[in-house]
Amino acid sequence: MSARDRPGARHNGGPPLDPPPVTTSPRCKYCRHWRPPPEREQQAYEFFQLGLSRRRVRRPAGACDRVLLAPGKPLSFSATSGEFACLNFEASPSPPSRPSGSAFVTISEGGRIVWQGPEDQIPAQFRQDELDLPPPERGADQ
Repeated sequence: MSARDRPGARHNGGPPLDPPPVTTSPRCKYCRHWRPPPEREQQAYEFFQLGLSRRRVRRPAGACDRVLLAPGKPLSFSATSGEFACLNFEASPSPPSRPSGSAFVTISEGGRIVWQGPEDQIPAQFRQDELDLPPPERGADQ
């Protein structure tokens, strides 16, 4: 295992908590002003590129009403492909983060790790609600 493959300090070997950062280049498909082409057009073009369709399909183009081609020129409307880059690029806001599923859990007994894995796959022998334990006393902590 190389140094790059090893998890960092305080990492328990579970899945990454945050998705890798998206590197945005000044392309229309990453701009907040650009509206992508319809999904149907994109799918037809992909089928044509893969050879699944004999019908010729032009490259799908989205639309932008704030294209700036040269400094000091007025903004204009244009149909652009996702790979086009103009001087009026503004990155799209990142989508709100949502929970990616269950947490990664490590269960240990007597200093030894006895089970690791996703929270929703904890074996029945380790789940507290199935152990018939008495409820914790309320006044003990305080």
